[in-house]
Amino acid sequence: MKSLAVLIPERIYIEGIIKVNSSIFDADYLRYLINTIVIKQGRIVENKELEDESNLYKRQYYSASERYVNINSLRKGKQYSNHKLMIEYLCGDNFTVRRSRTRTKQVSIFQRVPYNVGENSFEYRFGAYFRNNKLRIDYINDYKIINTIKQEYSKTDTELNTGTFKFLTKFFNQDKLQIDLEKAVELCEQRYEMHQKYSMYVKEMTQIVNLYNGIYRLTFKRNSLGRVYTNITQLPKVYREFITYDNKQLFEIDISNSVIFFLGLLIDNTLNKNLIKELFNKDIYNILNEKSYSYYLMIYKSFESLSQKEIQLLKKLGGKGKFYNEFISDFNKTYPFEQMKYFYESENDGVYQGTESQIKKVCKKRLLAMFFAQSKHYEQEQEIFKTKFPELLERINKFKDEAGHKKFSHILFQIEACFVVDVVARRFNRKYRRNAPIFTLHDCLITTSDYMDKLQQVFNDSFIEYLGCVPKTEVKEW
Repeated sequence: MKSLAVLIPERIYIEGIIKVNSSIFDADYLRYLINTIVIKQGRIVENKELEDESNLYKRQYYSASERYVNINSLRKGKQYSNHKLMIEYLCGDNFTVRRSRTRTKQVSIFQRVPYNVGENSFEYRFGAYFRNNKLRIDYINDYKIINTIKQEYSKTDTELNTGTFKFLTKFFNQDKLQIDLEKAVELCEQRYEMHQKYSMYVKEMTQIVNLYNGIYRLTFKRNSLGRVYTNITQLPKVYREFITYDNKQLFEIDISNSVIFFLGLLIDNTLNKNLIKELFNKDIYNILNEKSYSYYLMIYKSFESLSQKEIQLLKKLGGKGKFYNEFISDFNKTYPFEQMKYFYESENDGVYQGTESQIKKVCKKRLLAMFFAQSKHYEQEQEIFKTKFPELLERINKFKDEAGHKKFSHILFQIEACFVVDVVARRFNRKYRRNAPIFTLHDCLITTSDYMDKLQQVFNDSFIEYLGCVPKTEVKEW
């Protein structure tokens, strides 16, 4: 069995602890206890980001190292009956650290939250001396511990395990889906040196080792977005070059201006209510919130008699993938260089230099944030958008005020998921399921290099059949 990679703070010396306390500690179980705090703190950050997924205008990294987490005893039995003794020892001031040449101090590796009977269980974080340490990779070799950890840490929602979208999970196979651990960790360390955000660092290290270990967390957002979230969707894209499937490079098809493309079809009634009902009644409609369909009817009513000039311009720009290019000069006029620099560098790696591609990224982020925020927010972005789409902006804001601003983003994401996942990905899987993998990343579809052309063909055929048009796409090598 493949060893399990674990994350250990650099200041914790496993061999030294075992040497002094061999009668109490099992080395692999000690690694499990320490790794649990790191992994669960990383998951706290990931889960919070997932909750805020539709709030594109609100992104922050929560202080993972300060959070307490529970640590379960892996197994009742003779071999690990010392679980409590190990925990107690790690919580005591039993570890000597040097403060200067002549001074030392006794510290604890674990810090425990005060226990209140009937209110909370014991929870732990690292003691102050070990908190916010850089992490190193270590390994657990005990196969019983490995199997129990993988079972405890893995998660697959019902819809992805036995239901409609089961076909999306079968390719999460540790023997074939692999990440180059050494190179990914090296890049993570380099990124941390630049951004110095410890919570981001812990989250990314956790995501890397989970993918390496075959610990998969597969989630379906039932009541809102209709999106599928996996280890691949959560891992930052800078690490994708290190991922392979069956030793083959992965490629993706990315829909340019996806949200704008589907919005154009919706307000033009190309996505008419009968087509939406037909598609959603097949599979996805019964899984999503049943109230969603009534909001589609509200959308149609909201955009009735909208100016054809604005509709056709939106469809043209969205279909050609040129929507955000239209606002580059407006953003440059509205915001000074330093403000644009802040917008860009708070969301992207690298230094802002005012290039067209960098400005476009800011435009996209800010305009999408405007679409999905309350109507009273992003006033400057609204003024920019209004120069070309005054009536459309008025209708969007009215809908958000009446139905709630989150419903607008949820509807667009649900339509996107319906076509990308439930139509294209499913068709591709039915045709090539014995030979080619298929992964989703919101508006992207991913497969191996030898099946990329076939996926593109299924994509084009499906959109022509249902919509009579194909959006601009970009093929990217991972």
